[in-house]
Amino acid sequence: RVRLDILTAVSINGFITEAPGLSGDALAPLLETPHAVWERKYEIRRRYGAGLVGTDTVVIDDPSLTSHAVPGFAPVRITLDAHGRIPRGARFFDGSVRTLVAVCASTPRDYLDFLASRGVEAVFAGGAGEERIDLAAFLAALAERGIASIFCEGGGKLNRALLTAGLVDRIWIVVLPAVLSGGSVNLFAGPGAPARLRLESCERAGDYAWMEYAVLK
Repeated sequence: RVRLDILTAVSINGFITEAPGLSGDALAPLLETPHAVWERKYEIRRRYGAGLVGTDTVVIDDPSLTSHAVPGFAPVRITLDAHGRIPRGARFFDGSVRTLVAVCASTPRDYLDFLASRGVEAVFAGGAGEERIDLAAFLAALAERGIASIFCEGGGKLNRALLTAGLVDRIWIVVLPAVLSGGSVNLFAGPGAPARLRLESCERAGDYAWMEYAVLK
């Protein structure tokens, strides 16, 4: 199956944004994140065949998910959008790189037509009449399309759903030198069973710390 690892930045109290509805990138000016931390993130991204973010992340952050591109390396980006919520003008649909979107039987027809018009690959992941995307089926469909490895940059709800489904192999975390409000978005938002991890590596980067965990199954 597809190898899927989470790649995320998190405050020391476990949150990934300053408040619900805000972009995680909004913290960068406050923290004056060093260039070396960004470059480390991009280097990790390039170890994978594609990058995945959730619907809310695309709607709120409007990411291109191509900032790690270098000559000879073409990013592939993926998201999920069962109900056609992502704005048509989002950078995800700019046609610059291969783009795939998970959909299901209830996804609006006009949205599917829009994706086709932009050259975006709609990947059906769910049975007839289903209104939710089956994450395991989605990863299996991506494998059939030649994608062998994925980094996921959240958000918190998608991280939790993937972990709960037993689909996460590894977690890359950069710990931010900050404490955020307890009402912010948790790294793993929502309920779920405990998951046992094994620390594989730990590296200091100034006031930041990179940690790599394997998910024990």
